Amino acid sequence: MAKNDGFHKTHKSVQTKNHITSAFLALMQNKKWDKISVIEICRKAEITRGTFYQYFGDIYDLMEQLEQALLADLQARYAACVPKKQEVSASDQFLEKFDYSPPRIFTVWFEFCQTHQEAMLPLLDRKYGDTYFVKKLKGMIREYIEEMMDYEGTAKDELRSHFVEVFVELHLLSVQTWLSSDTEEALVVDDIVNLLNTMRVGSIYLTWKRSTDPDFEEKMRGSGLP
Repeated sequence: MAKNDGFHKTHKSVQTKNHITSAFLALMQNKKWDKISVIEICRKAEITRGTFYQYFGDIYDLMEQLEQALLADLQARYAACVPKKQEVSASDQFLEKFDYSPPRIFTVWFEFCQTHQEAMLPLLDRKYGDTYFVKKLKGMIREYIEEMMDYEGTAKDELRSHFVEVFVELHLLSVQTWLSSDTEEALVVDDIVNLLNTMRVGSIYLTWKRSTDPDFEEKMRGSGLP
């Protein structure tokens, strides 16, 4: 009986903590996160201040615990993905051997954001969200994109860093658009993943063409405008 009571208390404690966090996230829809007071959260959650302080030291502690849990979950999901090893070379068999299917890490990102939709939308908001969290999130996404490109043999040329930064921004922009859309015309995850994968395939293909086509640089100048 004691064990059941302990489980009940633990379960109720988790529910209360999640309830407080949900109230905080709901308030973030209309107010900058660090301007929200404990009193406002307590009113929204219909709890006493004493209950709040049982779980969090202050607003900053609440935000830190929330963000640490999110980043730990994303890191675990990424770590479970094994990048596909592909060598980009001058081989004539490249087009036959190249696997153009979307890498698992693309889908993992959207699965993560869908699981944590309640938190991700307000946290990523440019006006009310946490820029420090976004910075850490970008760093994690960037790390795994770089790892994927290394495994696939993408050249580390002067364009790669710019490509990676654009790719990271597209991860954030696409998921914000996707999560905030409630229309029937909204893209499904597979469609968005394929859009991201189009950029990935294009970068690898161009790396291969650079090593096989002697006229590559001239062709890439496009119109020839300075």
